[in-house]
Order: sequence, then structure tokens, then C-alpha cells
Amino acid sequence: MEQLLIISHVFCGATVLLLGLIQMINRKGGSNHKIIGRIYVGAMWWICLSAWSIILFYRFSTFLMVIAVLTFYASFTGVRVLRRKEVGSEKWYDRVVALITGLFGIGLMVNGGYLAFYTNNQILGILCSVFGFFTSHSGFQDLRFFIRKSSVDKSWWLKQHIEAMGGSYIAAITAFAVQNPNIFLPGSSYQWLLWILPAAIGSPLISIMSKKWMGKSNGLLAKGNEHINEGAK
Repeated sequence: MEQLLIISHVFCGATVLLLGLIQMINRKGGSNHKIIGRIYVGAMWWICLSAWSIILFYRFSTFLMVIAVLTFYASFTGVRVLRRKEVGSEKWYDRVVALITGLFGIGLMVNGGYLAFYTNNQILGILCSVFGFFTSHSGFQDLRFFIRKSSVDKSWWLKQHIEAMGGSYIAAITAFAVQNPNIFLPGSSYQWLLWILPAAIGSPLISIMSKKWMGKSNGLLAKGNEHINEGAK
């Protein structure tokens, strides 16, 4: 069973890395984008499920478990936001998943503090604290949005979709790099940088892409309003 989980995990991981790259250059909103996106999400969710199974039953790691939670939450949010474009249209399970993700993040921060102050794994402790913070922030920020139902831009869902799916892809790249450190930094004492570099490089690129597509979306909305106003005249 362990070998089956590992093999399927690796296969789906390779699938996600390839499809994520294709999605970046693929035309957004088209049929190919939607089909590839469904395959990407399915593969990503199996990656998370198989990772949890391996961690729980064969190789326990609190850190990797929470990373799997963060990865799942990013892809889950990226999908769900397409079905709740109207503020206040979230379901009960959106709130539950956001709460669980936030609590997992807090647990990782606590674990990071313990590692940093009471063991010799200071670097791992810092990494746990950083990833724990972002995990808890992701969950509780969405939970706060669900509760307060703040007013947002009409294309808010597009921004969150791009950032969430992009975040899940960064997580996949990070997992691959960390599991294969000798490919990127063979024999180096700075292999811990592989936990940070994908996010440091990928996050600004996702932000640029998000602003680009938000601009296009707002432009289309503005043109649509102009046509409506002309029709009314």
C-alpha cells in the first residue's frame, strides 16, 4: 500500500507540474483551460490525500502534514470561488474548511516555536512558524470575509482564483524541490532555501498575472456597461 501511494503521489505530482505550466500560457476561460483545470485539481487533491495517508500511517511529519493542508486549501479555494462569485453565497463547508486550515496553521506555529527554542532544529522551527502563519492567515482571512461579507470589486473572485491556484502550484513546486534537494543544490548546506525560493519567485509573478487579468476583466465590464447605457438611450 505504501508503494502504491508513493507511485500514485509521484505520478500526480508530475501531472500537476506539467499542467500548471500549461495553464499559465493557456487562454483563460476557454474550454481547454477548464478541462485541464479539472484534471489539475483532481491530481492535486490526490497528492494531498496520498500525502496525508503516507504521513499518518508510514512517515509522520507535522510540518509536511500542514503543508499538505495549505496546498489542498489553495486548490479548494481556487475551485470554490468560481461557484460563489456573489458575496454571501458560500456554503457551510467553505467555513469549516477555512476554520480547520486556520487551526492547522496555529498548530504548526506552536510546533515551530517548540523546535526553535527547545531543540537544535532552529531553521526548521523558523520555517514551521513562517508556513504556519501563512496557513492560518489564509484560513482565518477567508473566514473573516465569510462572516463580515465585506463589499468587494465585481471581479474579486477572479483575483482570488488566480492567486489560489497559483499558490497551489507554488506549493507543488516547493514540495518537489524539497523532496529532491540534490537536484537543485547538491551537497549544499543551504538546501533549506528550497522551502522559500519558489514562493519568493512565484508570488510576484502571480501578482503580476492577477493584475493583468483583473485589468482585462474590468475593461470588459466597463465596455458592457457602456453598451447597456447606449441601449437605454
